[in-house]
Amino acid sequence: MTKAQAVQIFAPEFEGLLSAIWWPKERLAWAPPEDLMVSEWALRYRVLPTRLSAEPGPWTHRPHYVVEVMDAFTDPRVERITIMASVQSAKTEAVYNMLGWVVCQDPGPFLMVMPTLDAVKKVNERVKLMIEDSPSLLRHLTDNPDDVRQKEISLDRMSIYFATAGSSVDLRNIQARYVLMDEIDDFPPGTGEQGSPIEMAEARTTTFWNRKIITLCTPTTEAGYINVEYERSDRGRFWVPCPHCSGFQVLSFWQIKHVSEERGKWPKDKRHPHYIRSQRVARYECIWCKEEIDDADKPAMLRAGKWIPEGHPIAQDGTTPPIPESFHRGYWWSALYSPWRTFSEIAAQFFATKDDPEKYKPFVNLWLAEVWKESVSTMKSEEILALRTDLPPMVAPADTIAITAGVDMQKYGFWFTLWAWSKEMVASLIHYGYLPDWEDLWDVLLERSYPISGSKRELAIWRAALDTGGGKSDEGWSRTEEAYEMLRLHGRRVLWGVKGLSQNRKAGVRVRHTVLDKIPTKQGAKAIPGGLVLWLLDTDALKDAFFWRMHNKRIRLHADVQEDFASHLLAEETRRNRAGQFEWVKIKRENHLLDASIYGHACADSQWAGGLRPFIEAANAKEQQPAEKPQFQHPSWIPRQQGSWLQGRR
Repeated sequence: MTKAQAVQIFAPEFEGLLSAIWWPKERLAWAPPEDLMVSEWALRYRVLPTRLSAEPGPWTHRPHYVVEVMDAFTDPRVERITIMASVQSAKTEAVYNMLGWVVCQDPGPFLMVMPTLDAVKKVNERVKLMIEDSPSLLRHLTDNPDDVRQKEISLDRMSIYFATAGSSVDLRNIQARYVLMDEIDDFPPGTGEQGSPIEMAEARTTTFWNRKIITLCTPTTEAGYINVEYERSDRGRFWVPCPHCSGFQVLSFWQIKHVSEERGKWPKDKRHPHYIRSQRVARYECIWCKEEIDDADKPAMLRAGKWIPEGHPIAQDGTTPPIPESFHRGYWWSALYSPWRTFSEIAAQFFATKDDPEKYKPFVNLWLAEVWKESVSTMKSEEILALRTDLPPMVAPADTIAITAGVDMQKYGFWFTLWAWSKEMVASLIHYGYLPDWEDLWDVLLERSYPISGSKRELAIWRAALDTGGGKSDEGWSRTEEAYEMLRLHGRRVLWGVKGLSQNRKAGVRVRHTVLDKIPTKQGAKAIPGGLVLWLLDTDALKDAFFWRMHNKRIRLHADVQEDFASHLLAEETRRNRAGQFEWVKIKRENHLLDASIYGHACADSQWAGGLRPFIEAANAKEQQPAEKPQFQHPSWIPRQQGSWLQGRR
């Protein structure tokens, strides 16, 4: 009797014997795991929850670039995986597939570290939904409801722990073979005693020789955790072939072109984000054959793509020498690879943000997956003065839609700047200087209008910001108290009080307001009837935006700007602090015109009650209005008289 015949004869009896001895769950526990890669497991068993996913149901490899990313997790030579990618591009779902594979194939303690407690709660809920909606995972959930808690989910063969970054309390007594750290650029800075939150989490894996450490995030700055981790890896990039010439290349945003007779140039009247998105006029231009690549070509390109470490040679046809082994795999991709983003959508977002540094920075980080390079201010005086135009002082450019002002109050007098803004957010300095008293300040800010070049129009100042500091006067009263009184008496809803924040700053918040109900006086606090609105400014963020505009020639100066203005602007520079972050440091005594410029630019910031948005929308609407039809002109050769031939026919 052959072995095959024996199995055929006795297998039913053996199966029946097992059924009599072991319960189904016990048999399942003893069964050896399937020999599957993470990508294979995901295709067979992963179900995307209806309550969270835009495309619920069985997992598909539609984002094909994550296949190798997932399978690197099962490579015994790989200890670390770093993913630096654009937002909403399947990076998080890829690592959740790794978690699901661990539960079914190779169980072990799994630690998930998030930046905040709220993030921990959301991830805990997301993991529970993933387990409940995937039958292969649900069978590992115990019948005890106490096994599912906010900081731990206990399964039949392993536990999943949830911790807040940097919290020694959350990490206490946890030993983990697998560690996943998500949104790591939002982790708090490290401390000298315990190191960074990443080092604290990695310490939980010390006793496991076969540990896996995963970090992922969209990038922020060069000093951000994810960029540092990615630079330590082999820095993989996804190369895809052109559908026309088969030439392999890494997709770059700057290869997105406009469909026009002059390919590659975006006509001025075709740059409106709504037009680009709705008409789908953007195409990708191959770097080899210069042919246009459409969004419909992207799926086939992604299926044929391959991951190549940075610096590793690759020929035009995609051939490459053997790729060396690496224990730390790094993966990067931008929104250009995403199957859920079109080239036109990305181009539209670029044109919607490119003129505002605070909007352009998220585009660079979240869409292009590139770090925002915070350069130290190294401008020279002559570079600043090179921004002068031919316009005389106190005359606004022809494209001006609004004028703002910034005032830096000192113990004696006021330093001020006046800025004219175009709808493209180009700022033109039209006046600056020093004023000795309040009367002169009211004259400049509230009593004058400023002519618009090339027209008979004039504009008054729309919004002005006054720094409410300034120390004490010779008589001993606080200039802050004086400023509050003057704002209430003369502000006219044009001049507003501002205060720079060195503490209690909030990430991403450049301008916010508060309402004061008391004025500090020499005798104590004095009540303010009705309250007083004070705008709080993150001056470091606003200075970053100001110098970004200056470096990118988004600032213009009037013809008579002198060396004193440039000297004030260069009185501060950015330096790295101990945490590796850039901060502004005063290096010269006189910086008043810089402060006044920052306040004037804060007035136009979108976070100050919408900024210039109403003016920009009005200017755009005016441009889009159809030209007026010419009125009928009575021919000069027909006499205008009462009693025309029409009257004779009635």
